[in-house]
Amino acid sequence: MIKIKRAIRNALIALSAVFLSACAQEGANQATLVALGDSITYGANLEDSGRSAYPYLIGNDAGFEVHNLAISGWQTAQVKEALREDEEYRQKVKDADVIAMTIGANDLLEILRLAESASAGDPERMEEIMRQELSNGIVFSEIGKLIEEIQSLTDAQILLYNIYNPFPPHSNMHQIGETLLPEVNAAFREVAESYENVYLADAYSAFRNKQEDYIIAGDIHPTEEGQAVLAEIGLEVIETE
Repeated sequence: MIKIKRAIRNALIALSAVFLSACAQEGANQATLVALGDSITYGANLEDSGRSAYPYLIGNDAGFEVHNLAISGWQTAQVKEALREDEEYRQKVKDADVIAMTIGANDLLEILRLAESASAGDPERMEEIMRQELSNGIVFSEIGKLIEEIQSLTDAQILLYNIYNPFPPHSNMHQIGETLLPEVNAAFREVAESYENVYLADAYSAFRNKQEDYIIAGDIHPTEEGQAVLAEIGLEVIETE
């Protein structure tokens, strides 16, 4: 009886070792998605950003291990600075198989605030000022430099989201967004097409005229449904490419 018990115990130990080894091997082989960017990527103002933000939804569907490094309020230059100076941040990017990135919205919001202040609320003047600021191409140049910084660290596929219009159709700001964003997003596409292994996810088209469902009321950030849409269009790009 003792020998039988010992044999059973040894068999269980061996099975446990095999199971743990298989789990460790599965973890070692699991692809990694690293998310960079701003509050959209982070999942700002969601009840559970750690589950509902689009990087985690992509990870759940595609089986990625997810590291979300996004910081609310960050502009393109701050992501670039972190890539240059934060060693832990750099290492996460180096280890990535896929980079998902929503960035540039805060750069544009800064231009919007400047235009709103300088125009004294005149919509036509505001649009004129924004066009002048955008025409210098600094925002898109910075995004290009950010991509180059990422690609100096990794050959991971880069999923770049363009800019959606956060303002609902009844808002005074909606039409300004609809006037300017097609031009802005054409520049995003041009930036993406200028680099190998960079692919564009079209958030603008996905959110167009659906702000009441996809944007938190009184906010500019996606609802859980909006985050799910971002994940869906991102997955389509990843699977296609």
